[in-house]
Amino acid sequence: MFFMKWRYIFSCISLLFLGINTCFAAGGFEYLPDKNTLGLWHFNGDKVKDVSANNVEAEVEGKASWDPNQDWNKANEAGKSFRFDGNTVISLGKAKMLIPEDAVTVEAWVYPEDLNGWRLICANWDGPPGAYHLGVSNAMPKFHINTTNGGASAEPAESLKLEQWYHIAGTYDSNAVKLYINGKEAASKNHGGKLKGADYDVVIGSKNTRQFKWIGLIDEVRISDIAREADELSPNFDKPQAVEFTKLTLPLLWGNLKR
Repeated sequence: MFFMKWRYIFSCISLLFLGINTCFAAGGFEYLPDKNTLGLWHFNGDKVKDVSANNVEAEVEGKASWDPNQDWNKANEAGKSFRFDGNTVISLGKAKMLIPEDAVTVEAWVYPEDLNGWRLICANWDGPPGAYHLGVSNAMPKFHINTTNGGASAEPAESLKLEQWYHIAGTYDSNAVKLYINGKEAASKNHGGKLKGADYDVVIGSKNTRQFKWIGLIDEVRISDIAREADELSPNFDKPQAVEFTKLTLPLLWGNLKR
């Protein structure tokens, strides 16, 4: 294993000096909160903290643990991902500011370790519908919404694989519900009406009933009051450096090697 790792490293260095810039897969950087950010959780420390202006209080139900596996982050900043063991959820309470009426984006980086049945990423949902839920059903990512005109969902044909990082985002703009995978639109369905929230908890890693719990890692959860466009979604984060690796980003290479 040690030999193979260093063989890979030397191969990347060789490709670098040959001018080939495809050693590392596309990734992203941490978001910066903006005026449309309702909640944003980096999961970098030993606390679950909302870095948006709303400072939404979060409660960890179960075991709080962090994992250094953050391979999606091309900036290689010091950070971690939150580990969901199948018993842990993060409740954001009945935070009404997280349920806008006209438009919403719910997104996260996810690393699934079990894709059997339903696994929820972030939801305001119960048995009767709430406003939205972003999740995966038998490896198929889906974004469901509930409005004054009824329910609708965006369901792509692309399934997820275990133990890989994905950026999943669901959006709604009062005209259509869409789902993006790794910054690319994967499904869309026309729908209208105002989002119809319910007096349920907003939950990361489950829903109000604490069913369908996530197993694996979740990172960089953001809820916004607009339907963000593809160029605002991963891998197109607010970026301090170029997203794609080039010869001009040599410090980025050494950051990955040290990791």
